Amino acid sequence: MFTRRETLKLAALGGAAALFPLSYQKHLKFGVKQAFAKDTFQSPPVTPFIDPLPLPSVVETVDPFDAPEWSEYIEIGKTSFYKIVAEERLVQFHSELPPTAIWGYRPAYVPHGEWNFALGPTFKTNIGQDIHGGAVVQHINDLPAHHEGFGHPETTVHLHGGHHPARSDGFPGNIDGQPNFLFGPGEHYNYCYPMLDVGFIDNVVDASERPSTLWYHDHAEDFTAANVYKGLAGFHLVYEDPLSTSIEPLDTGDETSERGLHLPSGAYDIPLALQDKTFLGDGSLFYNPFDHDGFLGDKFVVNGAIQPYFEVKRRKYRFRFLNGSNARFYEAFLINEDGRSQPFDMIGNEGGLFDHTLRDQETFLLGPAERYEIVVDFRRFKSGDVLYFEDRLGQDDGRGPDGDFDDIKMNKSTRFLQLRVGEDTDDPSEVPDTLRPFEPISPEELASATVKTFALERRQGAWQINHQFFDRNSPMTVAAQGAPEIWRLVNKSGGWWHPMHVHSELGRLIRRNGKLPPLHERDGIAKKDTILLGPNDEVEVFLRFRDYPGPFVFHCHNLEHEDMFMMGRVDIV
Repeated sequence: MFTRRETLKLAALGGAAALFPLSYQKHLKFGVKQAFAKDTFQSPPVTPFIDPLPLPSVVETVDPFDAPEWSEYIEIGKTSFYKIVAEERLVQFHSELPPTAIWGYRPAYVPHGEWNFALGPTFKTNIGQDIHGGAVVQHINDLPAHHEGFGHPETTVHLHGGHHPARSDGFPGNIDGQPNFLFGPGEHYNYCYPMLDVGFIDNVVDASERPSTLWYHDHAEDFTAANVYKGLAGFHLVYEDPLSTSIEPLDTGDETSERGLHLPSGAYDIPLALQDKTFLGDGSLFYNPFDHDGFLGDKFVVNGAIQPYFEVKRRKYRFRFLNGSNARFYEAFLINEDGRSQPFDMIGNEGGLFDHTLRDQETFLLGPAERYEIVVDFRRFKSGDVLYFEDRLGQDDGRGPDGDFDDIKMNKSTRFLQLRVGEDTDDPSEVPDTLRPFEPISPEELASATVKTFALERRQGAWQINHQFFDRNSPMTVAAQGAPEIWRLVNKSGGWWHPMHVHSELGRLIRRNGKLPPLHERDGIAKKDTILLGPNDEVEVFLRFRDYPGPFVFHCHNLEHEDMFMMGRVDIV
């Protein structure tokens, strides 16, 4: 199997045609690199808003299985066990397109050929303070060892936004002297997610740092972009365990709970994964492995359907937006049929619930891997009304959207999800002013923090951090467990955007370009695991790595940038 680097070298020599499926062959007669030039491929037209929004089922637990490597976290009767299979399968992205071959996750108890979703199953787990109350997930690799087209069947799985041992973080490659992180076809790997509040190891628990919308995806070095684009992704939603907690009220996932926040739940709590893809006439996915600027598709896909519709009742809904695209950014609006924007309440991001609700918002910028949670009250509309979620960004290449963070250009509009307002129904849900209170980092903590600078640059035809390419066997930085740090992330790559993701811990944004950050990312209101850097931005992030030692990584979540070496290893000691 060729690495990404070897594939690019082979293409430069003109010998890479055999690496691509027959549906690409007619485009290769003038050479591989020319065939993948911009606008060579364009998806066939399809009719928007005629297919329903897919909502992947919630994965069920299985009988406990042997996982001796995680015995310290396991107690039968408390620990939840799951089995997930990575496989190749056919799915229908649109009723007017032929079925598409993808790689995706499915529950192991569902027979091959019967999981019809593009996304993997949705997890719903609890977080709290019981060391035996977490989850063990066995990922089974049933991908084809010998396959046609892009992607690499040796895999590793990252639970994005989670706080868990390094051996369960989906490290992107194998490290000299350590057990393998990668596992190939016919193999499996057991991941342990203790779902404990951070600070437990020193008994200084911070229950305010509880995420609510996580996602899991492939994380293999050199091939994360291709494998995630090909389908290896799914949601993991986290709720607060009423039997194992120190705070109230709780986000229990039950809007009727006496101890709950009463946020919309159940059938009214809707995860939405936004992706962009390009399809060939036979329904197959097109992907350009030579575009390490950042691949963009020409069809907007939500939960694995091209521009679907969703029927809502006249009540409140919680929508969890995930940008699951490789390189595309979104500026999301809720609009009516006349194109007028409609207000909504914003309650959280990838760092979990905000300190308090941000009322009457009209838009939010969603970079790759970011998540935002909003509540829409459809009682404001009449039965029969039609609304849309719309993207207004102009983005023509992997550099990012036009403009910069403070002056982003909205010069296009694409409606990616239609909302059809239906009948009335009871609505016991609420959107309280106070959600998950927490104090900003104190001046004393800031003053005691070690300051580190990480400069993001485009050099030697690829991407570097502090003049270094990613080396999985060599840490870029070492952090003392529990010690405060301030990371200065400096974008020196000109007009490029970089969504930087730090594994294992949530960050607090202290300053953006010398000023206080916007409310939706400001310390004291929000926490983040993915930080957007627009052209020439400089952001200061407070971090404290707690509980779990070992190797983790931080990287750009433009996945082509990540695969082309914009990643660093951080060792917690």
